[in-house]
Amino acid sequence: MTISQILKKYHHIDLLDLQVILAHVLQKSREFLITHETEPISFFNQLKFKRLVNKRKSGISIAYLTGHKEFFRLDFLVNKHTLVPRPDTEILVETVISHITYHITHNNDKLTLVDVGTGSGCIPIAINKAIKQWNNGTISVYATDISKSALNVAKQNAQIHNTKITFLHGNLLESFIQQYNNKTIEQYEHLIITANLPYLTEEQFTKEPSIHHEPKSALVAEKNGLALYEELLKQIAQSCTTYHIPHITCFFEIDPNQTNTIQKLILNYLPKGHIIITKDLAGFDRVVKITHHFPFLEASP
Repeated sequence: MTISQILKKYHHIDLLDLQVILAHVLQKSREFLITHETEPISFFNQLKFKRLVNKRKSGISIAYLTGHKEFFRLDFLVNKHTLVPRPDTEILVETVISHITYHITHNNDKLTLVDVGTGSGCIPIAINKAIKQWNNGTISVYATDISKSALNVAKQNAQIHNTKITFLHGNLLESFIQQYNNKTIEQYEHLIITANLPYLTEEQFTKEPSIHHEPKSALVAEKNGLALYEELLKQIAQSCTTYHIPHITCFFEIDPNQTNTIQKLILNYLPKGHIIITKDLAGFDRVVKITHHFPFLEASP
């Protein structure tokens, strides 16, 4: 059977999906499939292709079938332990890059970036790659996750993209705070926190079959999807007060329906926080930026 014949055989499946799967099986590009339609396919590869097509029919995403997903023009390894990177999250990355480059070009702050719940590591890696030309050692990058399996994937992606990131295992900011408490990280002036935490409700998850093959713990949270963001805000408020961090900026990805609720949560824990909402390409609220200065009194002599 040739490339053309096998693609026509499964015509009931989206052609792009078929091409991506077949290219993966043959370890070739989609362009190769188009220009080599009469190329014969081995019996083994036909069986492998059929198995993956059947999995696709059951609702498993192309990214999980191939083990790869493009994000911010970069290729990332993904598996069942990580969330598949979404285009919406690129809005968060772009917003953070703009923030960092402004501070690099206008200020002399020492910046520390911490990505909380990093998953595949796509957020800090994409940011790190984009700011690499400006990073002269003034920016330190960390990433945390409660899943050791997800961290293993993130470490592989960081190695593939040659980005320097310190990965920490723990719940939200806890492992990063511990590093600071043990004085194993340097003092910093400006802390930047990024987070794309689980923010779907149980009802939203149930109504969307396309995401049922992804790790539910990376998608769903209690308290109308904001339980983990509330816990993170509590950690931020406590740690910044304890360690006298003068300037903190947070970037959270949210569901558009959570805008009013999360603003109330933010002001509850960071009452002097300045909030800016960035919309996605569809015009929906997607990224919450929080800027907060902690005016500490000078210590008595």
